[in-house]
Amino acid sequence: MFGDIMHLIKYVLINLFITLLLLIVLELFFGHWISGPNYGFMNIPREISRKFDVSNLYLNGGEIKYSRDKHGLRGPYRSLSNIDILTLGGSTTNQLYIDDSSTWQAHMRQLFAKAGTSKVIVNASVDGQSTKGHIAVFEKWFPNIPKLKAKHILVYAGINDTNIESHKRFDEMESSNLFVKTRNWLANKSAIYNLFRTIRGFFRAHQAKLIHGSGPPFKNRTWVKYILSSAVVDVPSLKKRLEGFESRLKNLIFKIKSFGAKPIFVTQPTAEFRVKSKWIWVTRDSGGKINPKSFLRIKAFNQVTMNVCREAGAICIDLASMIEFQDEDFYDRIHSTPAGTKKIGLFLFEKLKDKL
Repeated sequence: MFGDIMHLIKYVLINLFITLLLLIVLELFFGHWISGPNYGFMNIPREISRKFDVSNLYLNGGEIKYSRDKHGLRGPYRSLSNIDILTLGGSTTNQLYIDDSSTWQAHMRQLFAKAGTSKVIVNASVDGQSTKGHIAVFEKWFPNIPKLKAKHILVYAGINDTNIESHKRFDEMESSNLFVKTRNWLANKSAIYNLFRTIRGFFRAHQAKLIHGSGPPFKNRTWVKYILSSAVVDVPSLKKRLEGFESRLKNLIFKIKSFGAKPIFVTQPTAEFRVKSKWIWVTRDSGGKINPKSFLRIKAFNQVTMNVCREAGAICIDLASMIEFQDEDFYDRIHSTPAGTKKIGLFLFEKLKDKL
């Protein structure tokens, strides 16, 4: 009896040893322990290929594919040293719930190719990032991407800076939390851990509710004409935030130029208002509330973007005030549907086709 137990224990230990040895071989072969990019503890979303069912977000949503490569970049390229436009921004640039083929960057690529002037346009945005995070990528992320070069860097920013305090955890390229640091370290090194994350992400994508699209649906809102002069907001209260935003934009321009690229800045719209002549049209939600203050807040940030951009002699595109969106162009307050991304892509192509 005792001999049988010892034999069983020996059998289990041998199999555990073989399994462990196999896992080590797999890690050394497929992981990044010996070679590959050294991203350490950074929380860069990399090596992702996921499918999401976005039927509850927008019309004809269905299943979409979201992918990022081993460097955390989204979009096709042949050489890291020959990128025409590298885009920076938060979730409105990342477009997590838009298919790889339908982002506004993808539409720009298609339009340039159709015009006979193909451009390599790659997405390096991160959900939740403000200009603080955009500055950090030049210090901690991009230096770890071998031979990365871009002729232009397009920054689509502003909205996340209006409430920058809530975006701190997204802007920190390295967390101070030991658990998060360990998780990021494994994600950047371990092939097995990333396989686990991929499988877990697949089930979560099909079971969990999407965080985008929260808030009252736009189909329940009505539009109200509002005299611009009567939309009173205490803009001076934003003075410190606007000054901080201006300082970060100037720092970001310095980083971009030091990187060897030319900056392009694009202002951001929201789905809550539209501008026509001296009027603004503001959404009234199902509770009957009208909030024109958000219009003047984002307008103030967009104006700072344009002022700093022009002062630096960069390419400045005031998309927020030059393009007219419709209800079907957004699935929530700030995120675009495929119809919206197509409109953005076309607009940016038209503005940039003779400047690149």
